[in-house]
Amino acid sequence: MKTIKIYNIITLFILVFTLNSCVQDGDFTIPELTVKETNITANSTLEKVKTALQQEFFSNEKLVFTFPINENNPTFIEAYVISSDATGNFYNKLIVQDKAENPTAGIEILINKSALSNLFTIGQKIYIKLDGLSVSYDDGQSTVNPINLAPGKYSLGFLEGDRSGKIPSTAIKNHLFRTSTIAAIIPQKITVETITDATLNTFVQLEKAQFDISEKGKTFAGEKYDEYDGFRYLFECGSEHELRLQTSTFSSFKSTLIPEGQGKIDFILTKDFKSEFLVAIVNSPSTIDFTNATRCDPVFLNCPENTNVGNVILIDENFENIKTNSQLLNAGWSNINANGGKNVFKSKTKNGNRVMEMSAYNTAENPLEIWLISPTINLDTTTYETLTFETNNGYDNGKALKVFVSSDFSGDVKTATWTQINANLSVGPSSDYSNFFTKSGNISLSCLSGNVHVAFQYFGGDGGVSTTVQIDNVKITGN
Repeated sequence: MKTIKIYNIITLFILVFTLNSCVQDGDFTIPELTVKETNITANSTLEKVKTALQQEFFSNEKLVFTFPINENNPTFIEAYVISSDATGNFYNKLIVQDKAENPTAGIEILINKSALSNLFTIGQKIYIKLDGLSVSYDDGQSTVNPINLAPGKYSLGFLEGDRSGKIPSTAIKNHLFRTSTIAAIIPQKITVETITDATLNTFVQLEKAQFDISEKGKTFAGEKYDEYDGFRYLFECGSEHELRLQTSTFSSFKSTLIPEGQGKIDFILTKDFKSEFLVAIVNSPSTIDFTNATRCDPVFLNCPENTNVGNVILIDENFENIKTNSQLLNAGWSNINANGGKNVFKSKTKNGNRVMEMSAYNTAENPLEIWLISPTINLDTTTYETLTFETNNGYDNGKALKVFVSSDFSGDVKTATWTQINANLSVGPSSDYSNFFTKSGNISLSCLSGNVHVAFQYFGGDGGVSTTVQIDNVKITGN
């Protein structure tokens, strides 16, 4: 009997030791479901958290600020939880905003703990003790100013070097205080054009949207090329602007097919891991209501396909002899900033090849809309006309280029009627240029007649989509 008891004691000891050795950072805890009410009163705001960092930047040119510890009068702010990691689409972070409805500021809190949804419910009011925490800012640029055109991501946590890092799980109770108040989070209605710094890390809604036609048939993040996250373009009806939906490959719905209809979508607006571009992240697919089967796809030019390329050249422009904007205009091209700004396509050379290039980066314009429009091309004396061109992208952080044709352009891009052309366009790397130019394919113009103009529209913004686009070898032939 003594041998058996000793054996059981040893077994129990090994079992306890094994369980404890598997626990890291105090994660092996029973969720504290009971909320103990607190008498905390907020004496600061989330907006002031941002202001504190901005003042630090202007005073010391630092993009991190650590709140001083004052035990006699600690600093508390009030916030509402808007994220949940229940589906695995968020990891080690909690997104909060300052109000349940019509918020003016949001922030991500970095926390070294999983299953945060066991502690924090969407809509739950919490108090955050700032003493000892650090806030940092990142908009994906090497030289950053919190007051600029680039919406940036504010992060709150423990100081790690010159950035805010994760709050240890053991310190959660010292900084985050739950209440029993669970409010309904009402999404702000936005458009892609109205996105600002104030809407980042808040719960928002696009009212009329769908997934881009090129995304049909795909899963949220289950394709073979989805490494850590899947990115699917959301298409905004009306404006035809796009925004990327980001879904973790660790989410429970990664292999679910994306819906093919259109409607509204509620999501948290934030930026990707490197803070280079804006993304939408849903807590679950249930916040996507794309049940309207009538899509709002753009109307593409749909001329009968040409079987061969003609030998009559109507335009053949490789831009080799165009080095200035004056030379471009003298050649019959138009180079128009639709919003009246100073930025337009510019002549550039790369590896000895001259192209027309545009990027929104460092232009101080957001939105930035530039139209590069061909000279007048008359199609009455030829048949089976075909358009071809080449594009190359660099530092790609989103779709910026569309191609159109018009039969009534007379100088004003906003009054002309434009029909979009469905062409193969370059998709480049995010940190360099593509190694090759993408051929557009043979695009038939045979159903058009009279005078036409082909236009390359660049739409982006400093701090938003700022992909560098290069255009070359624009050619139209006929028989």
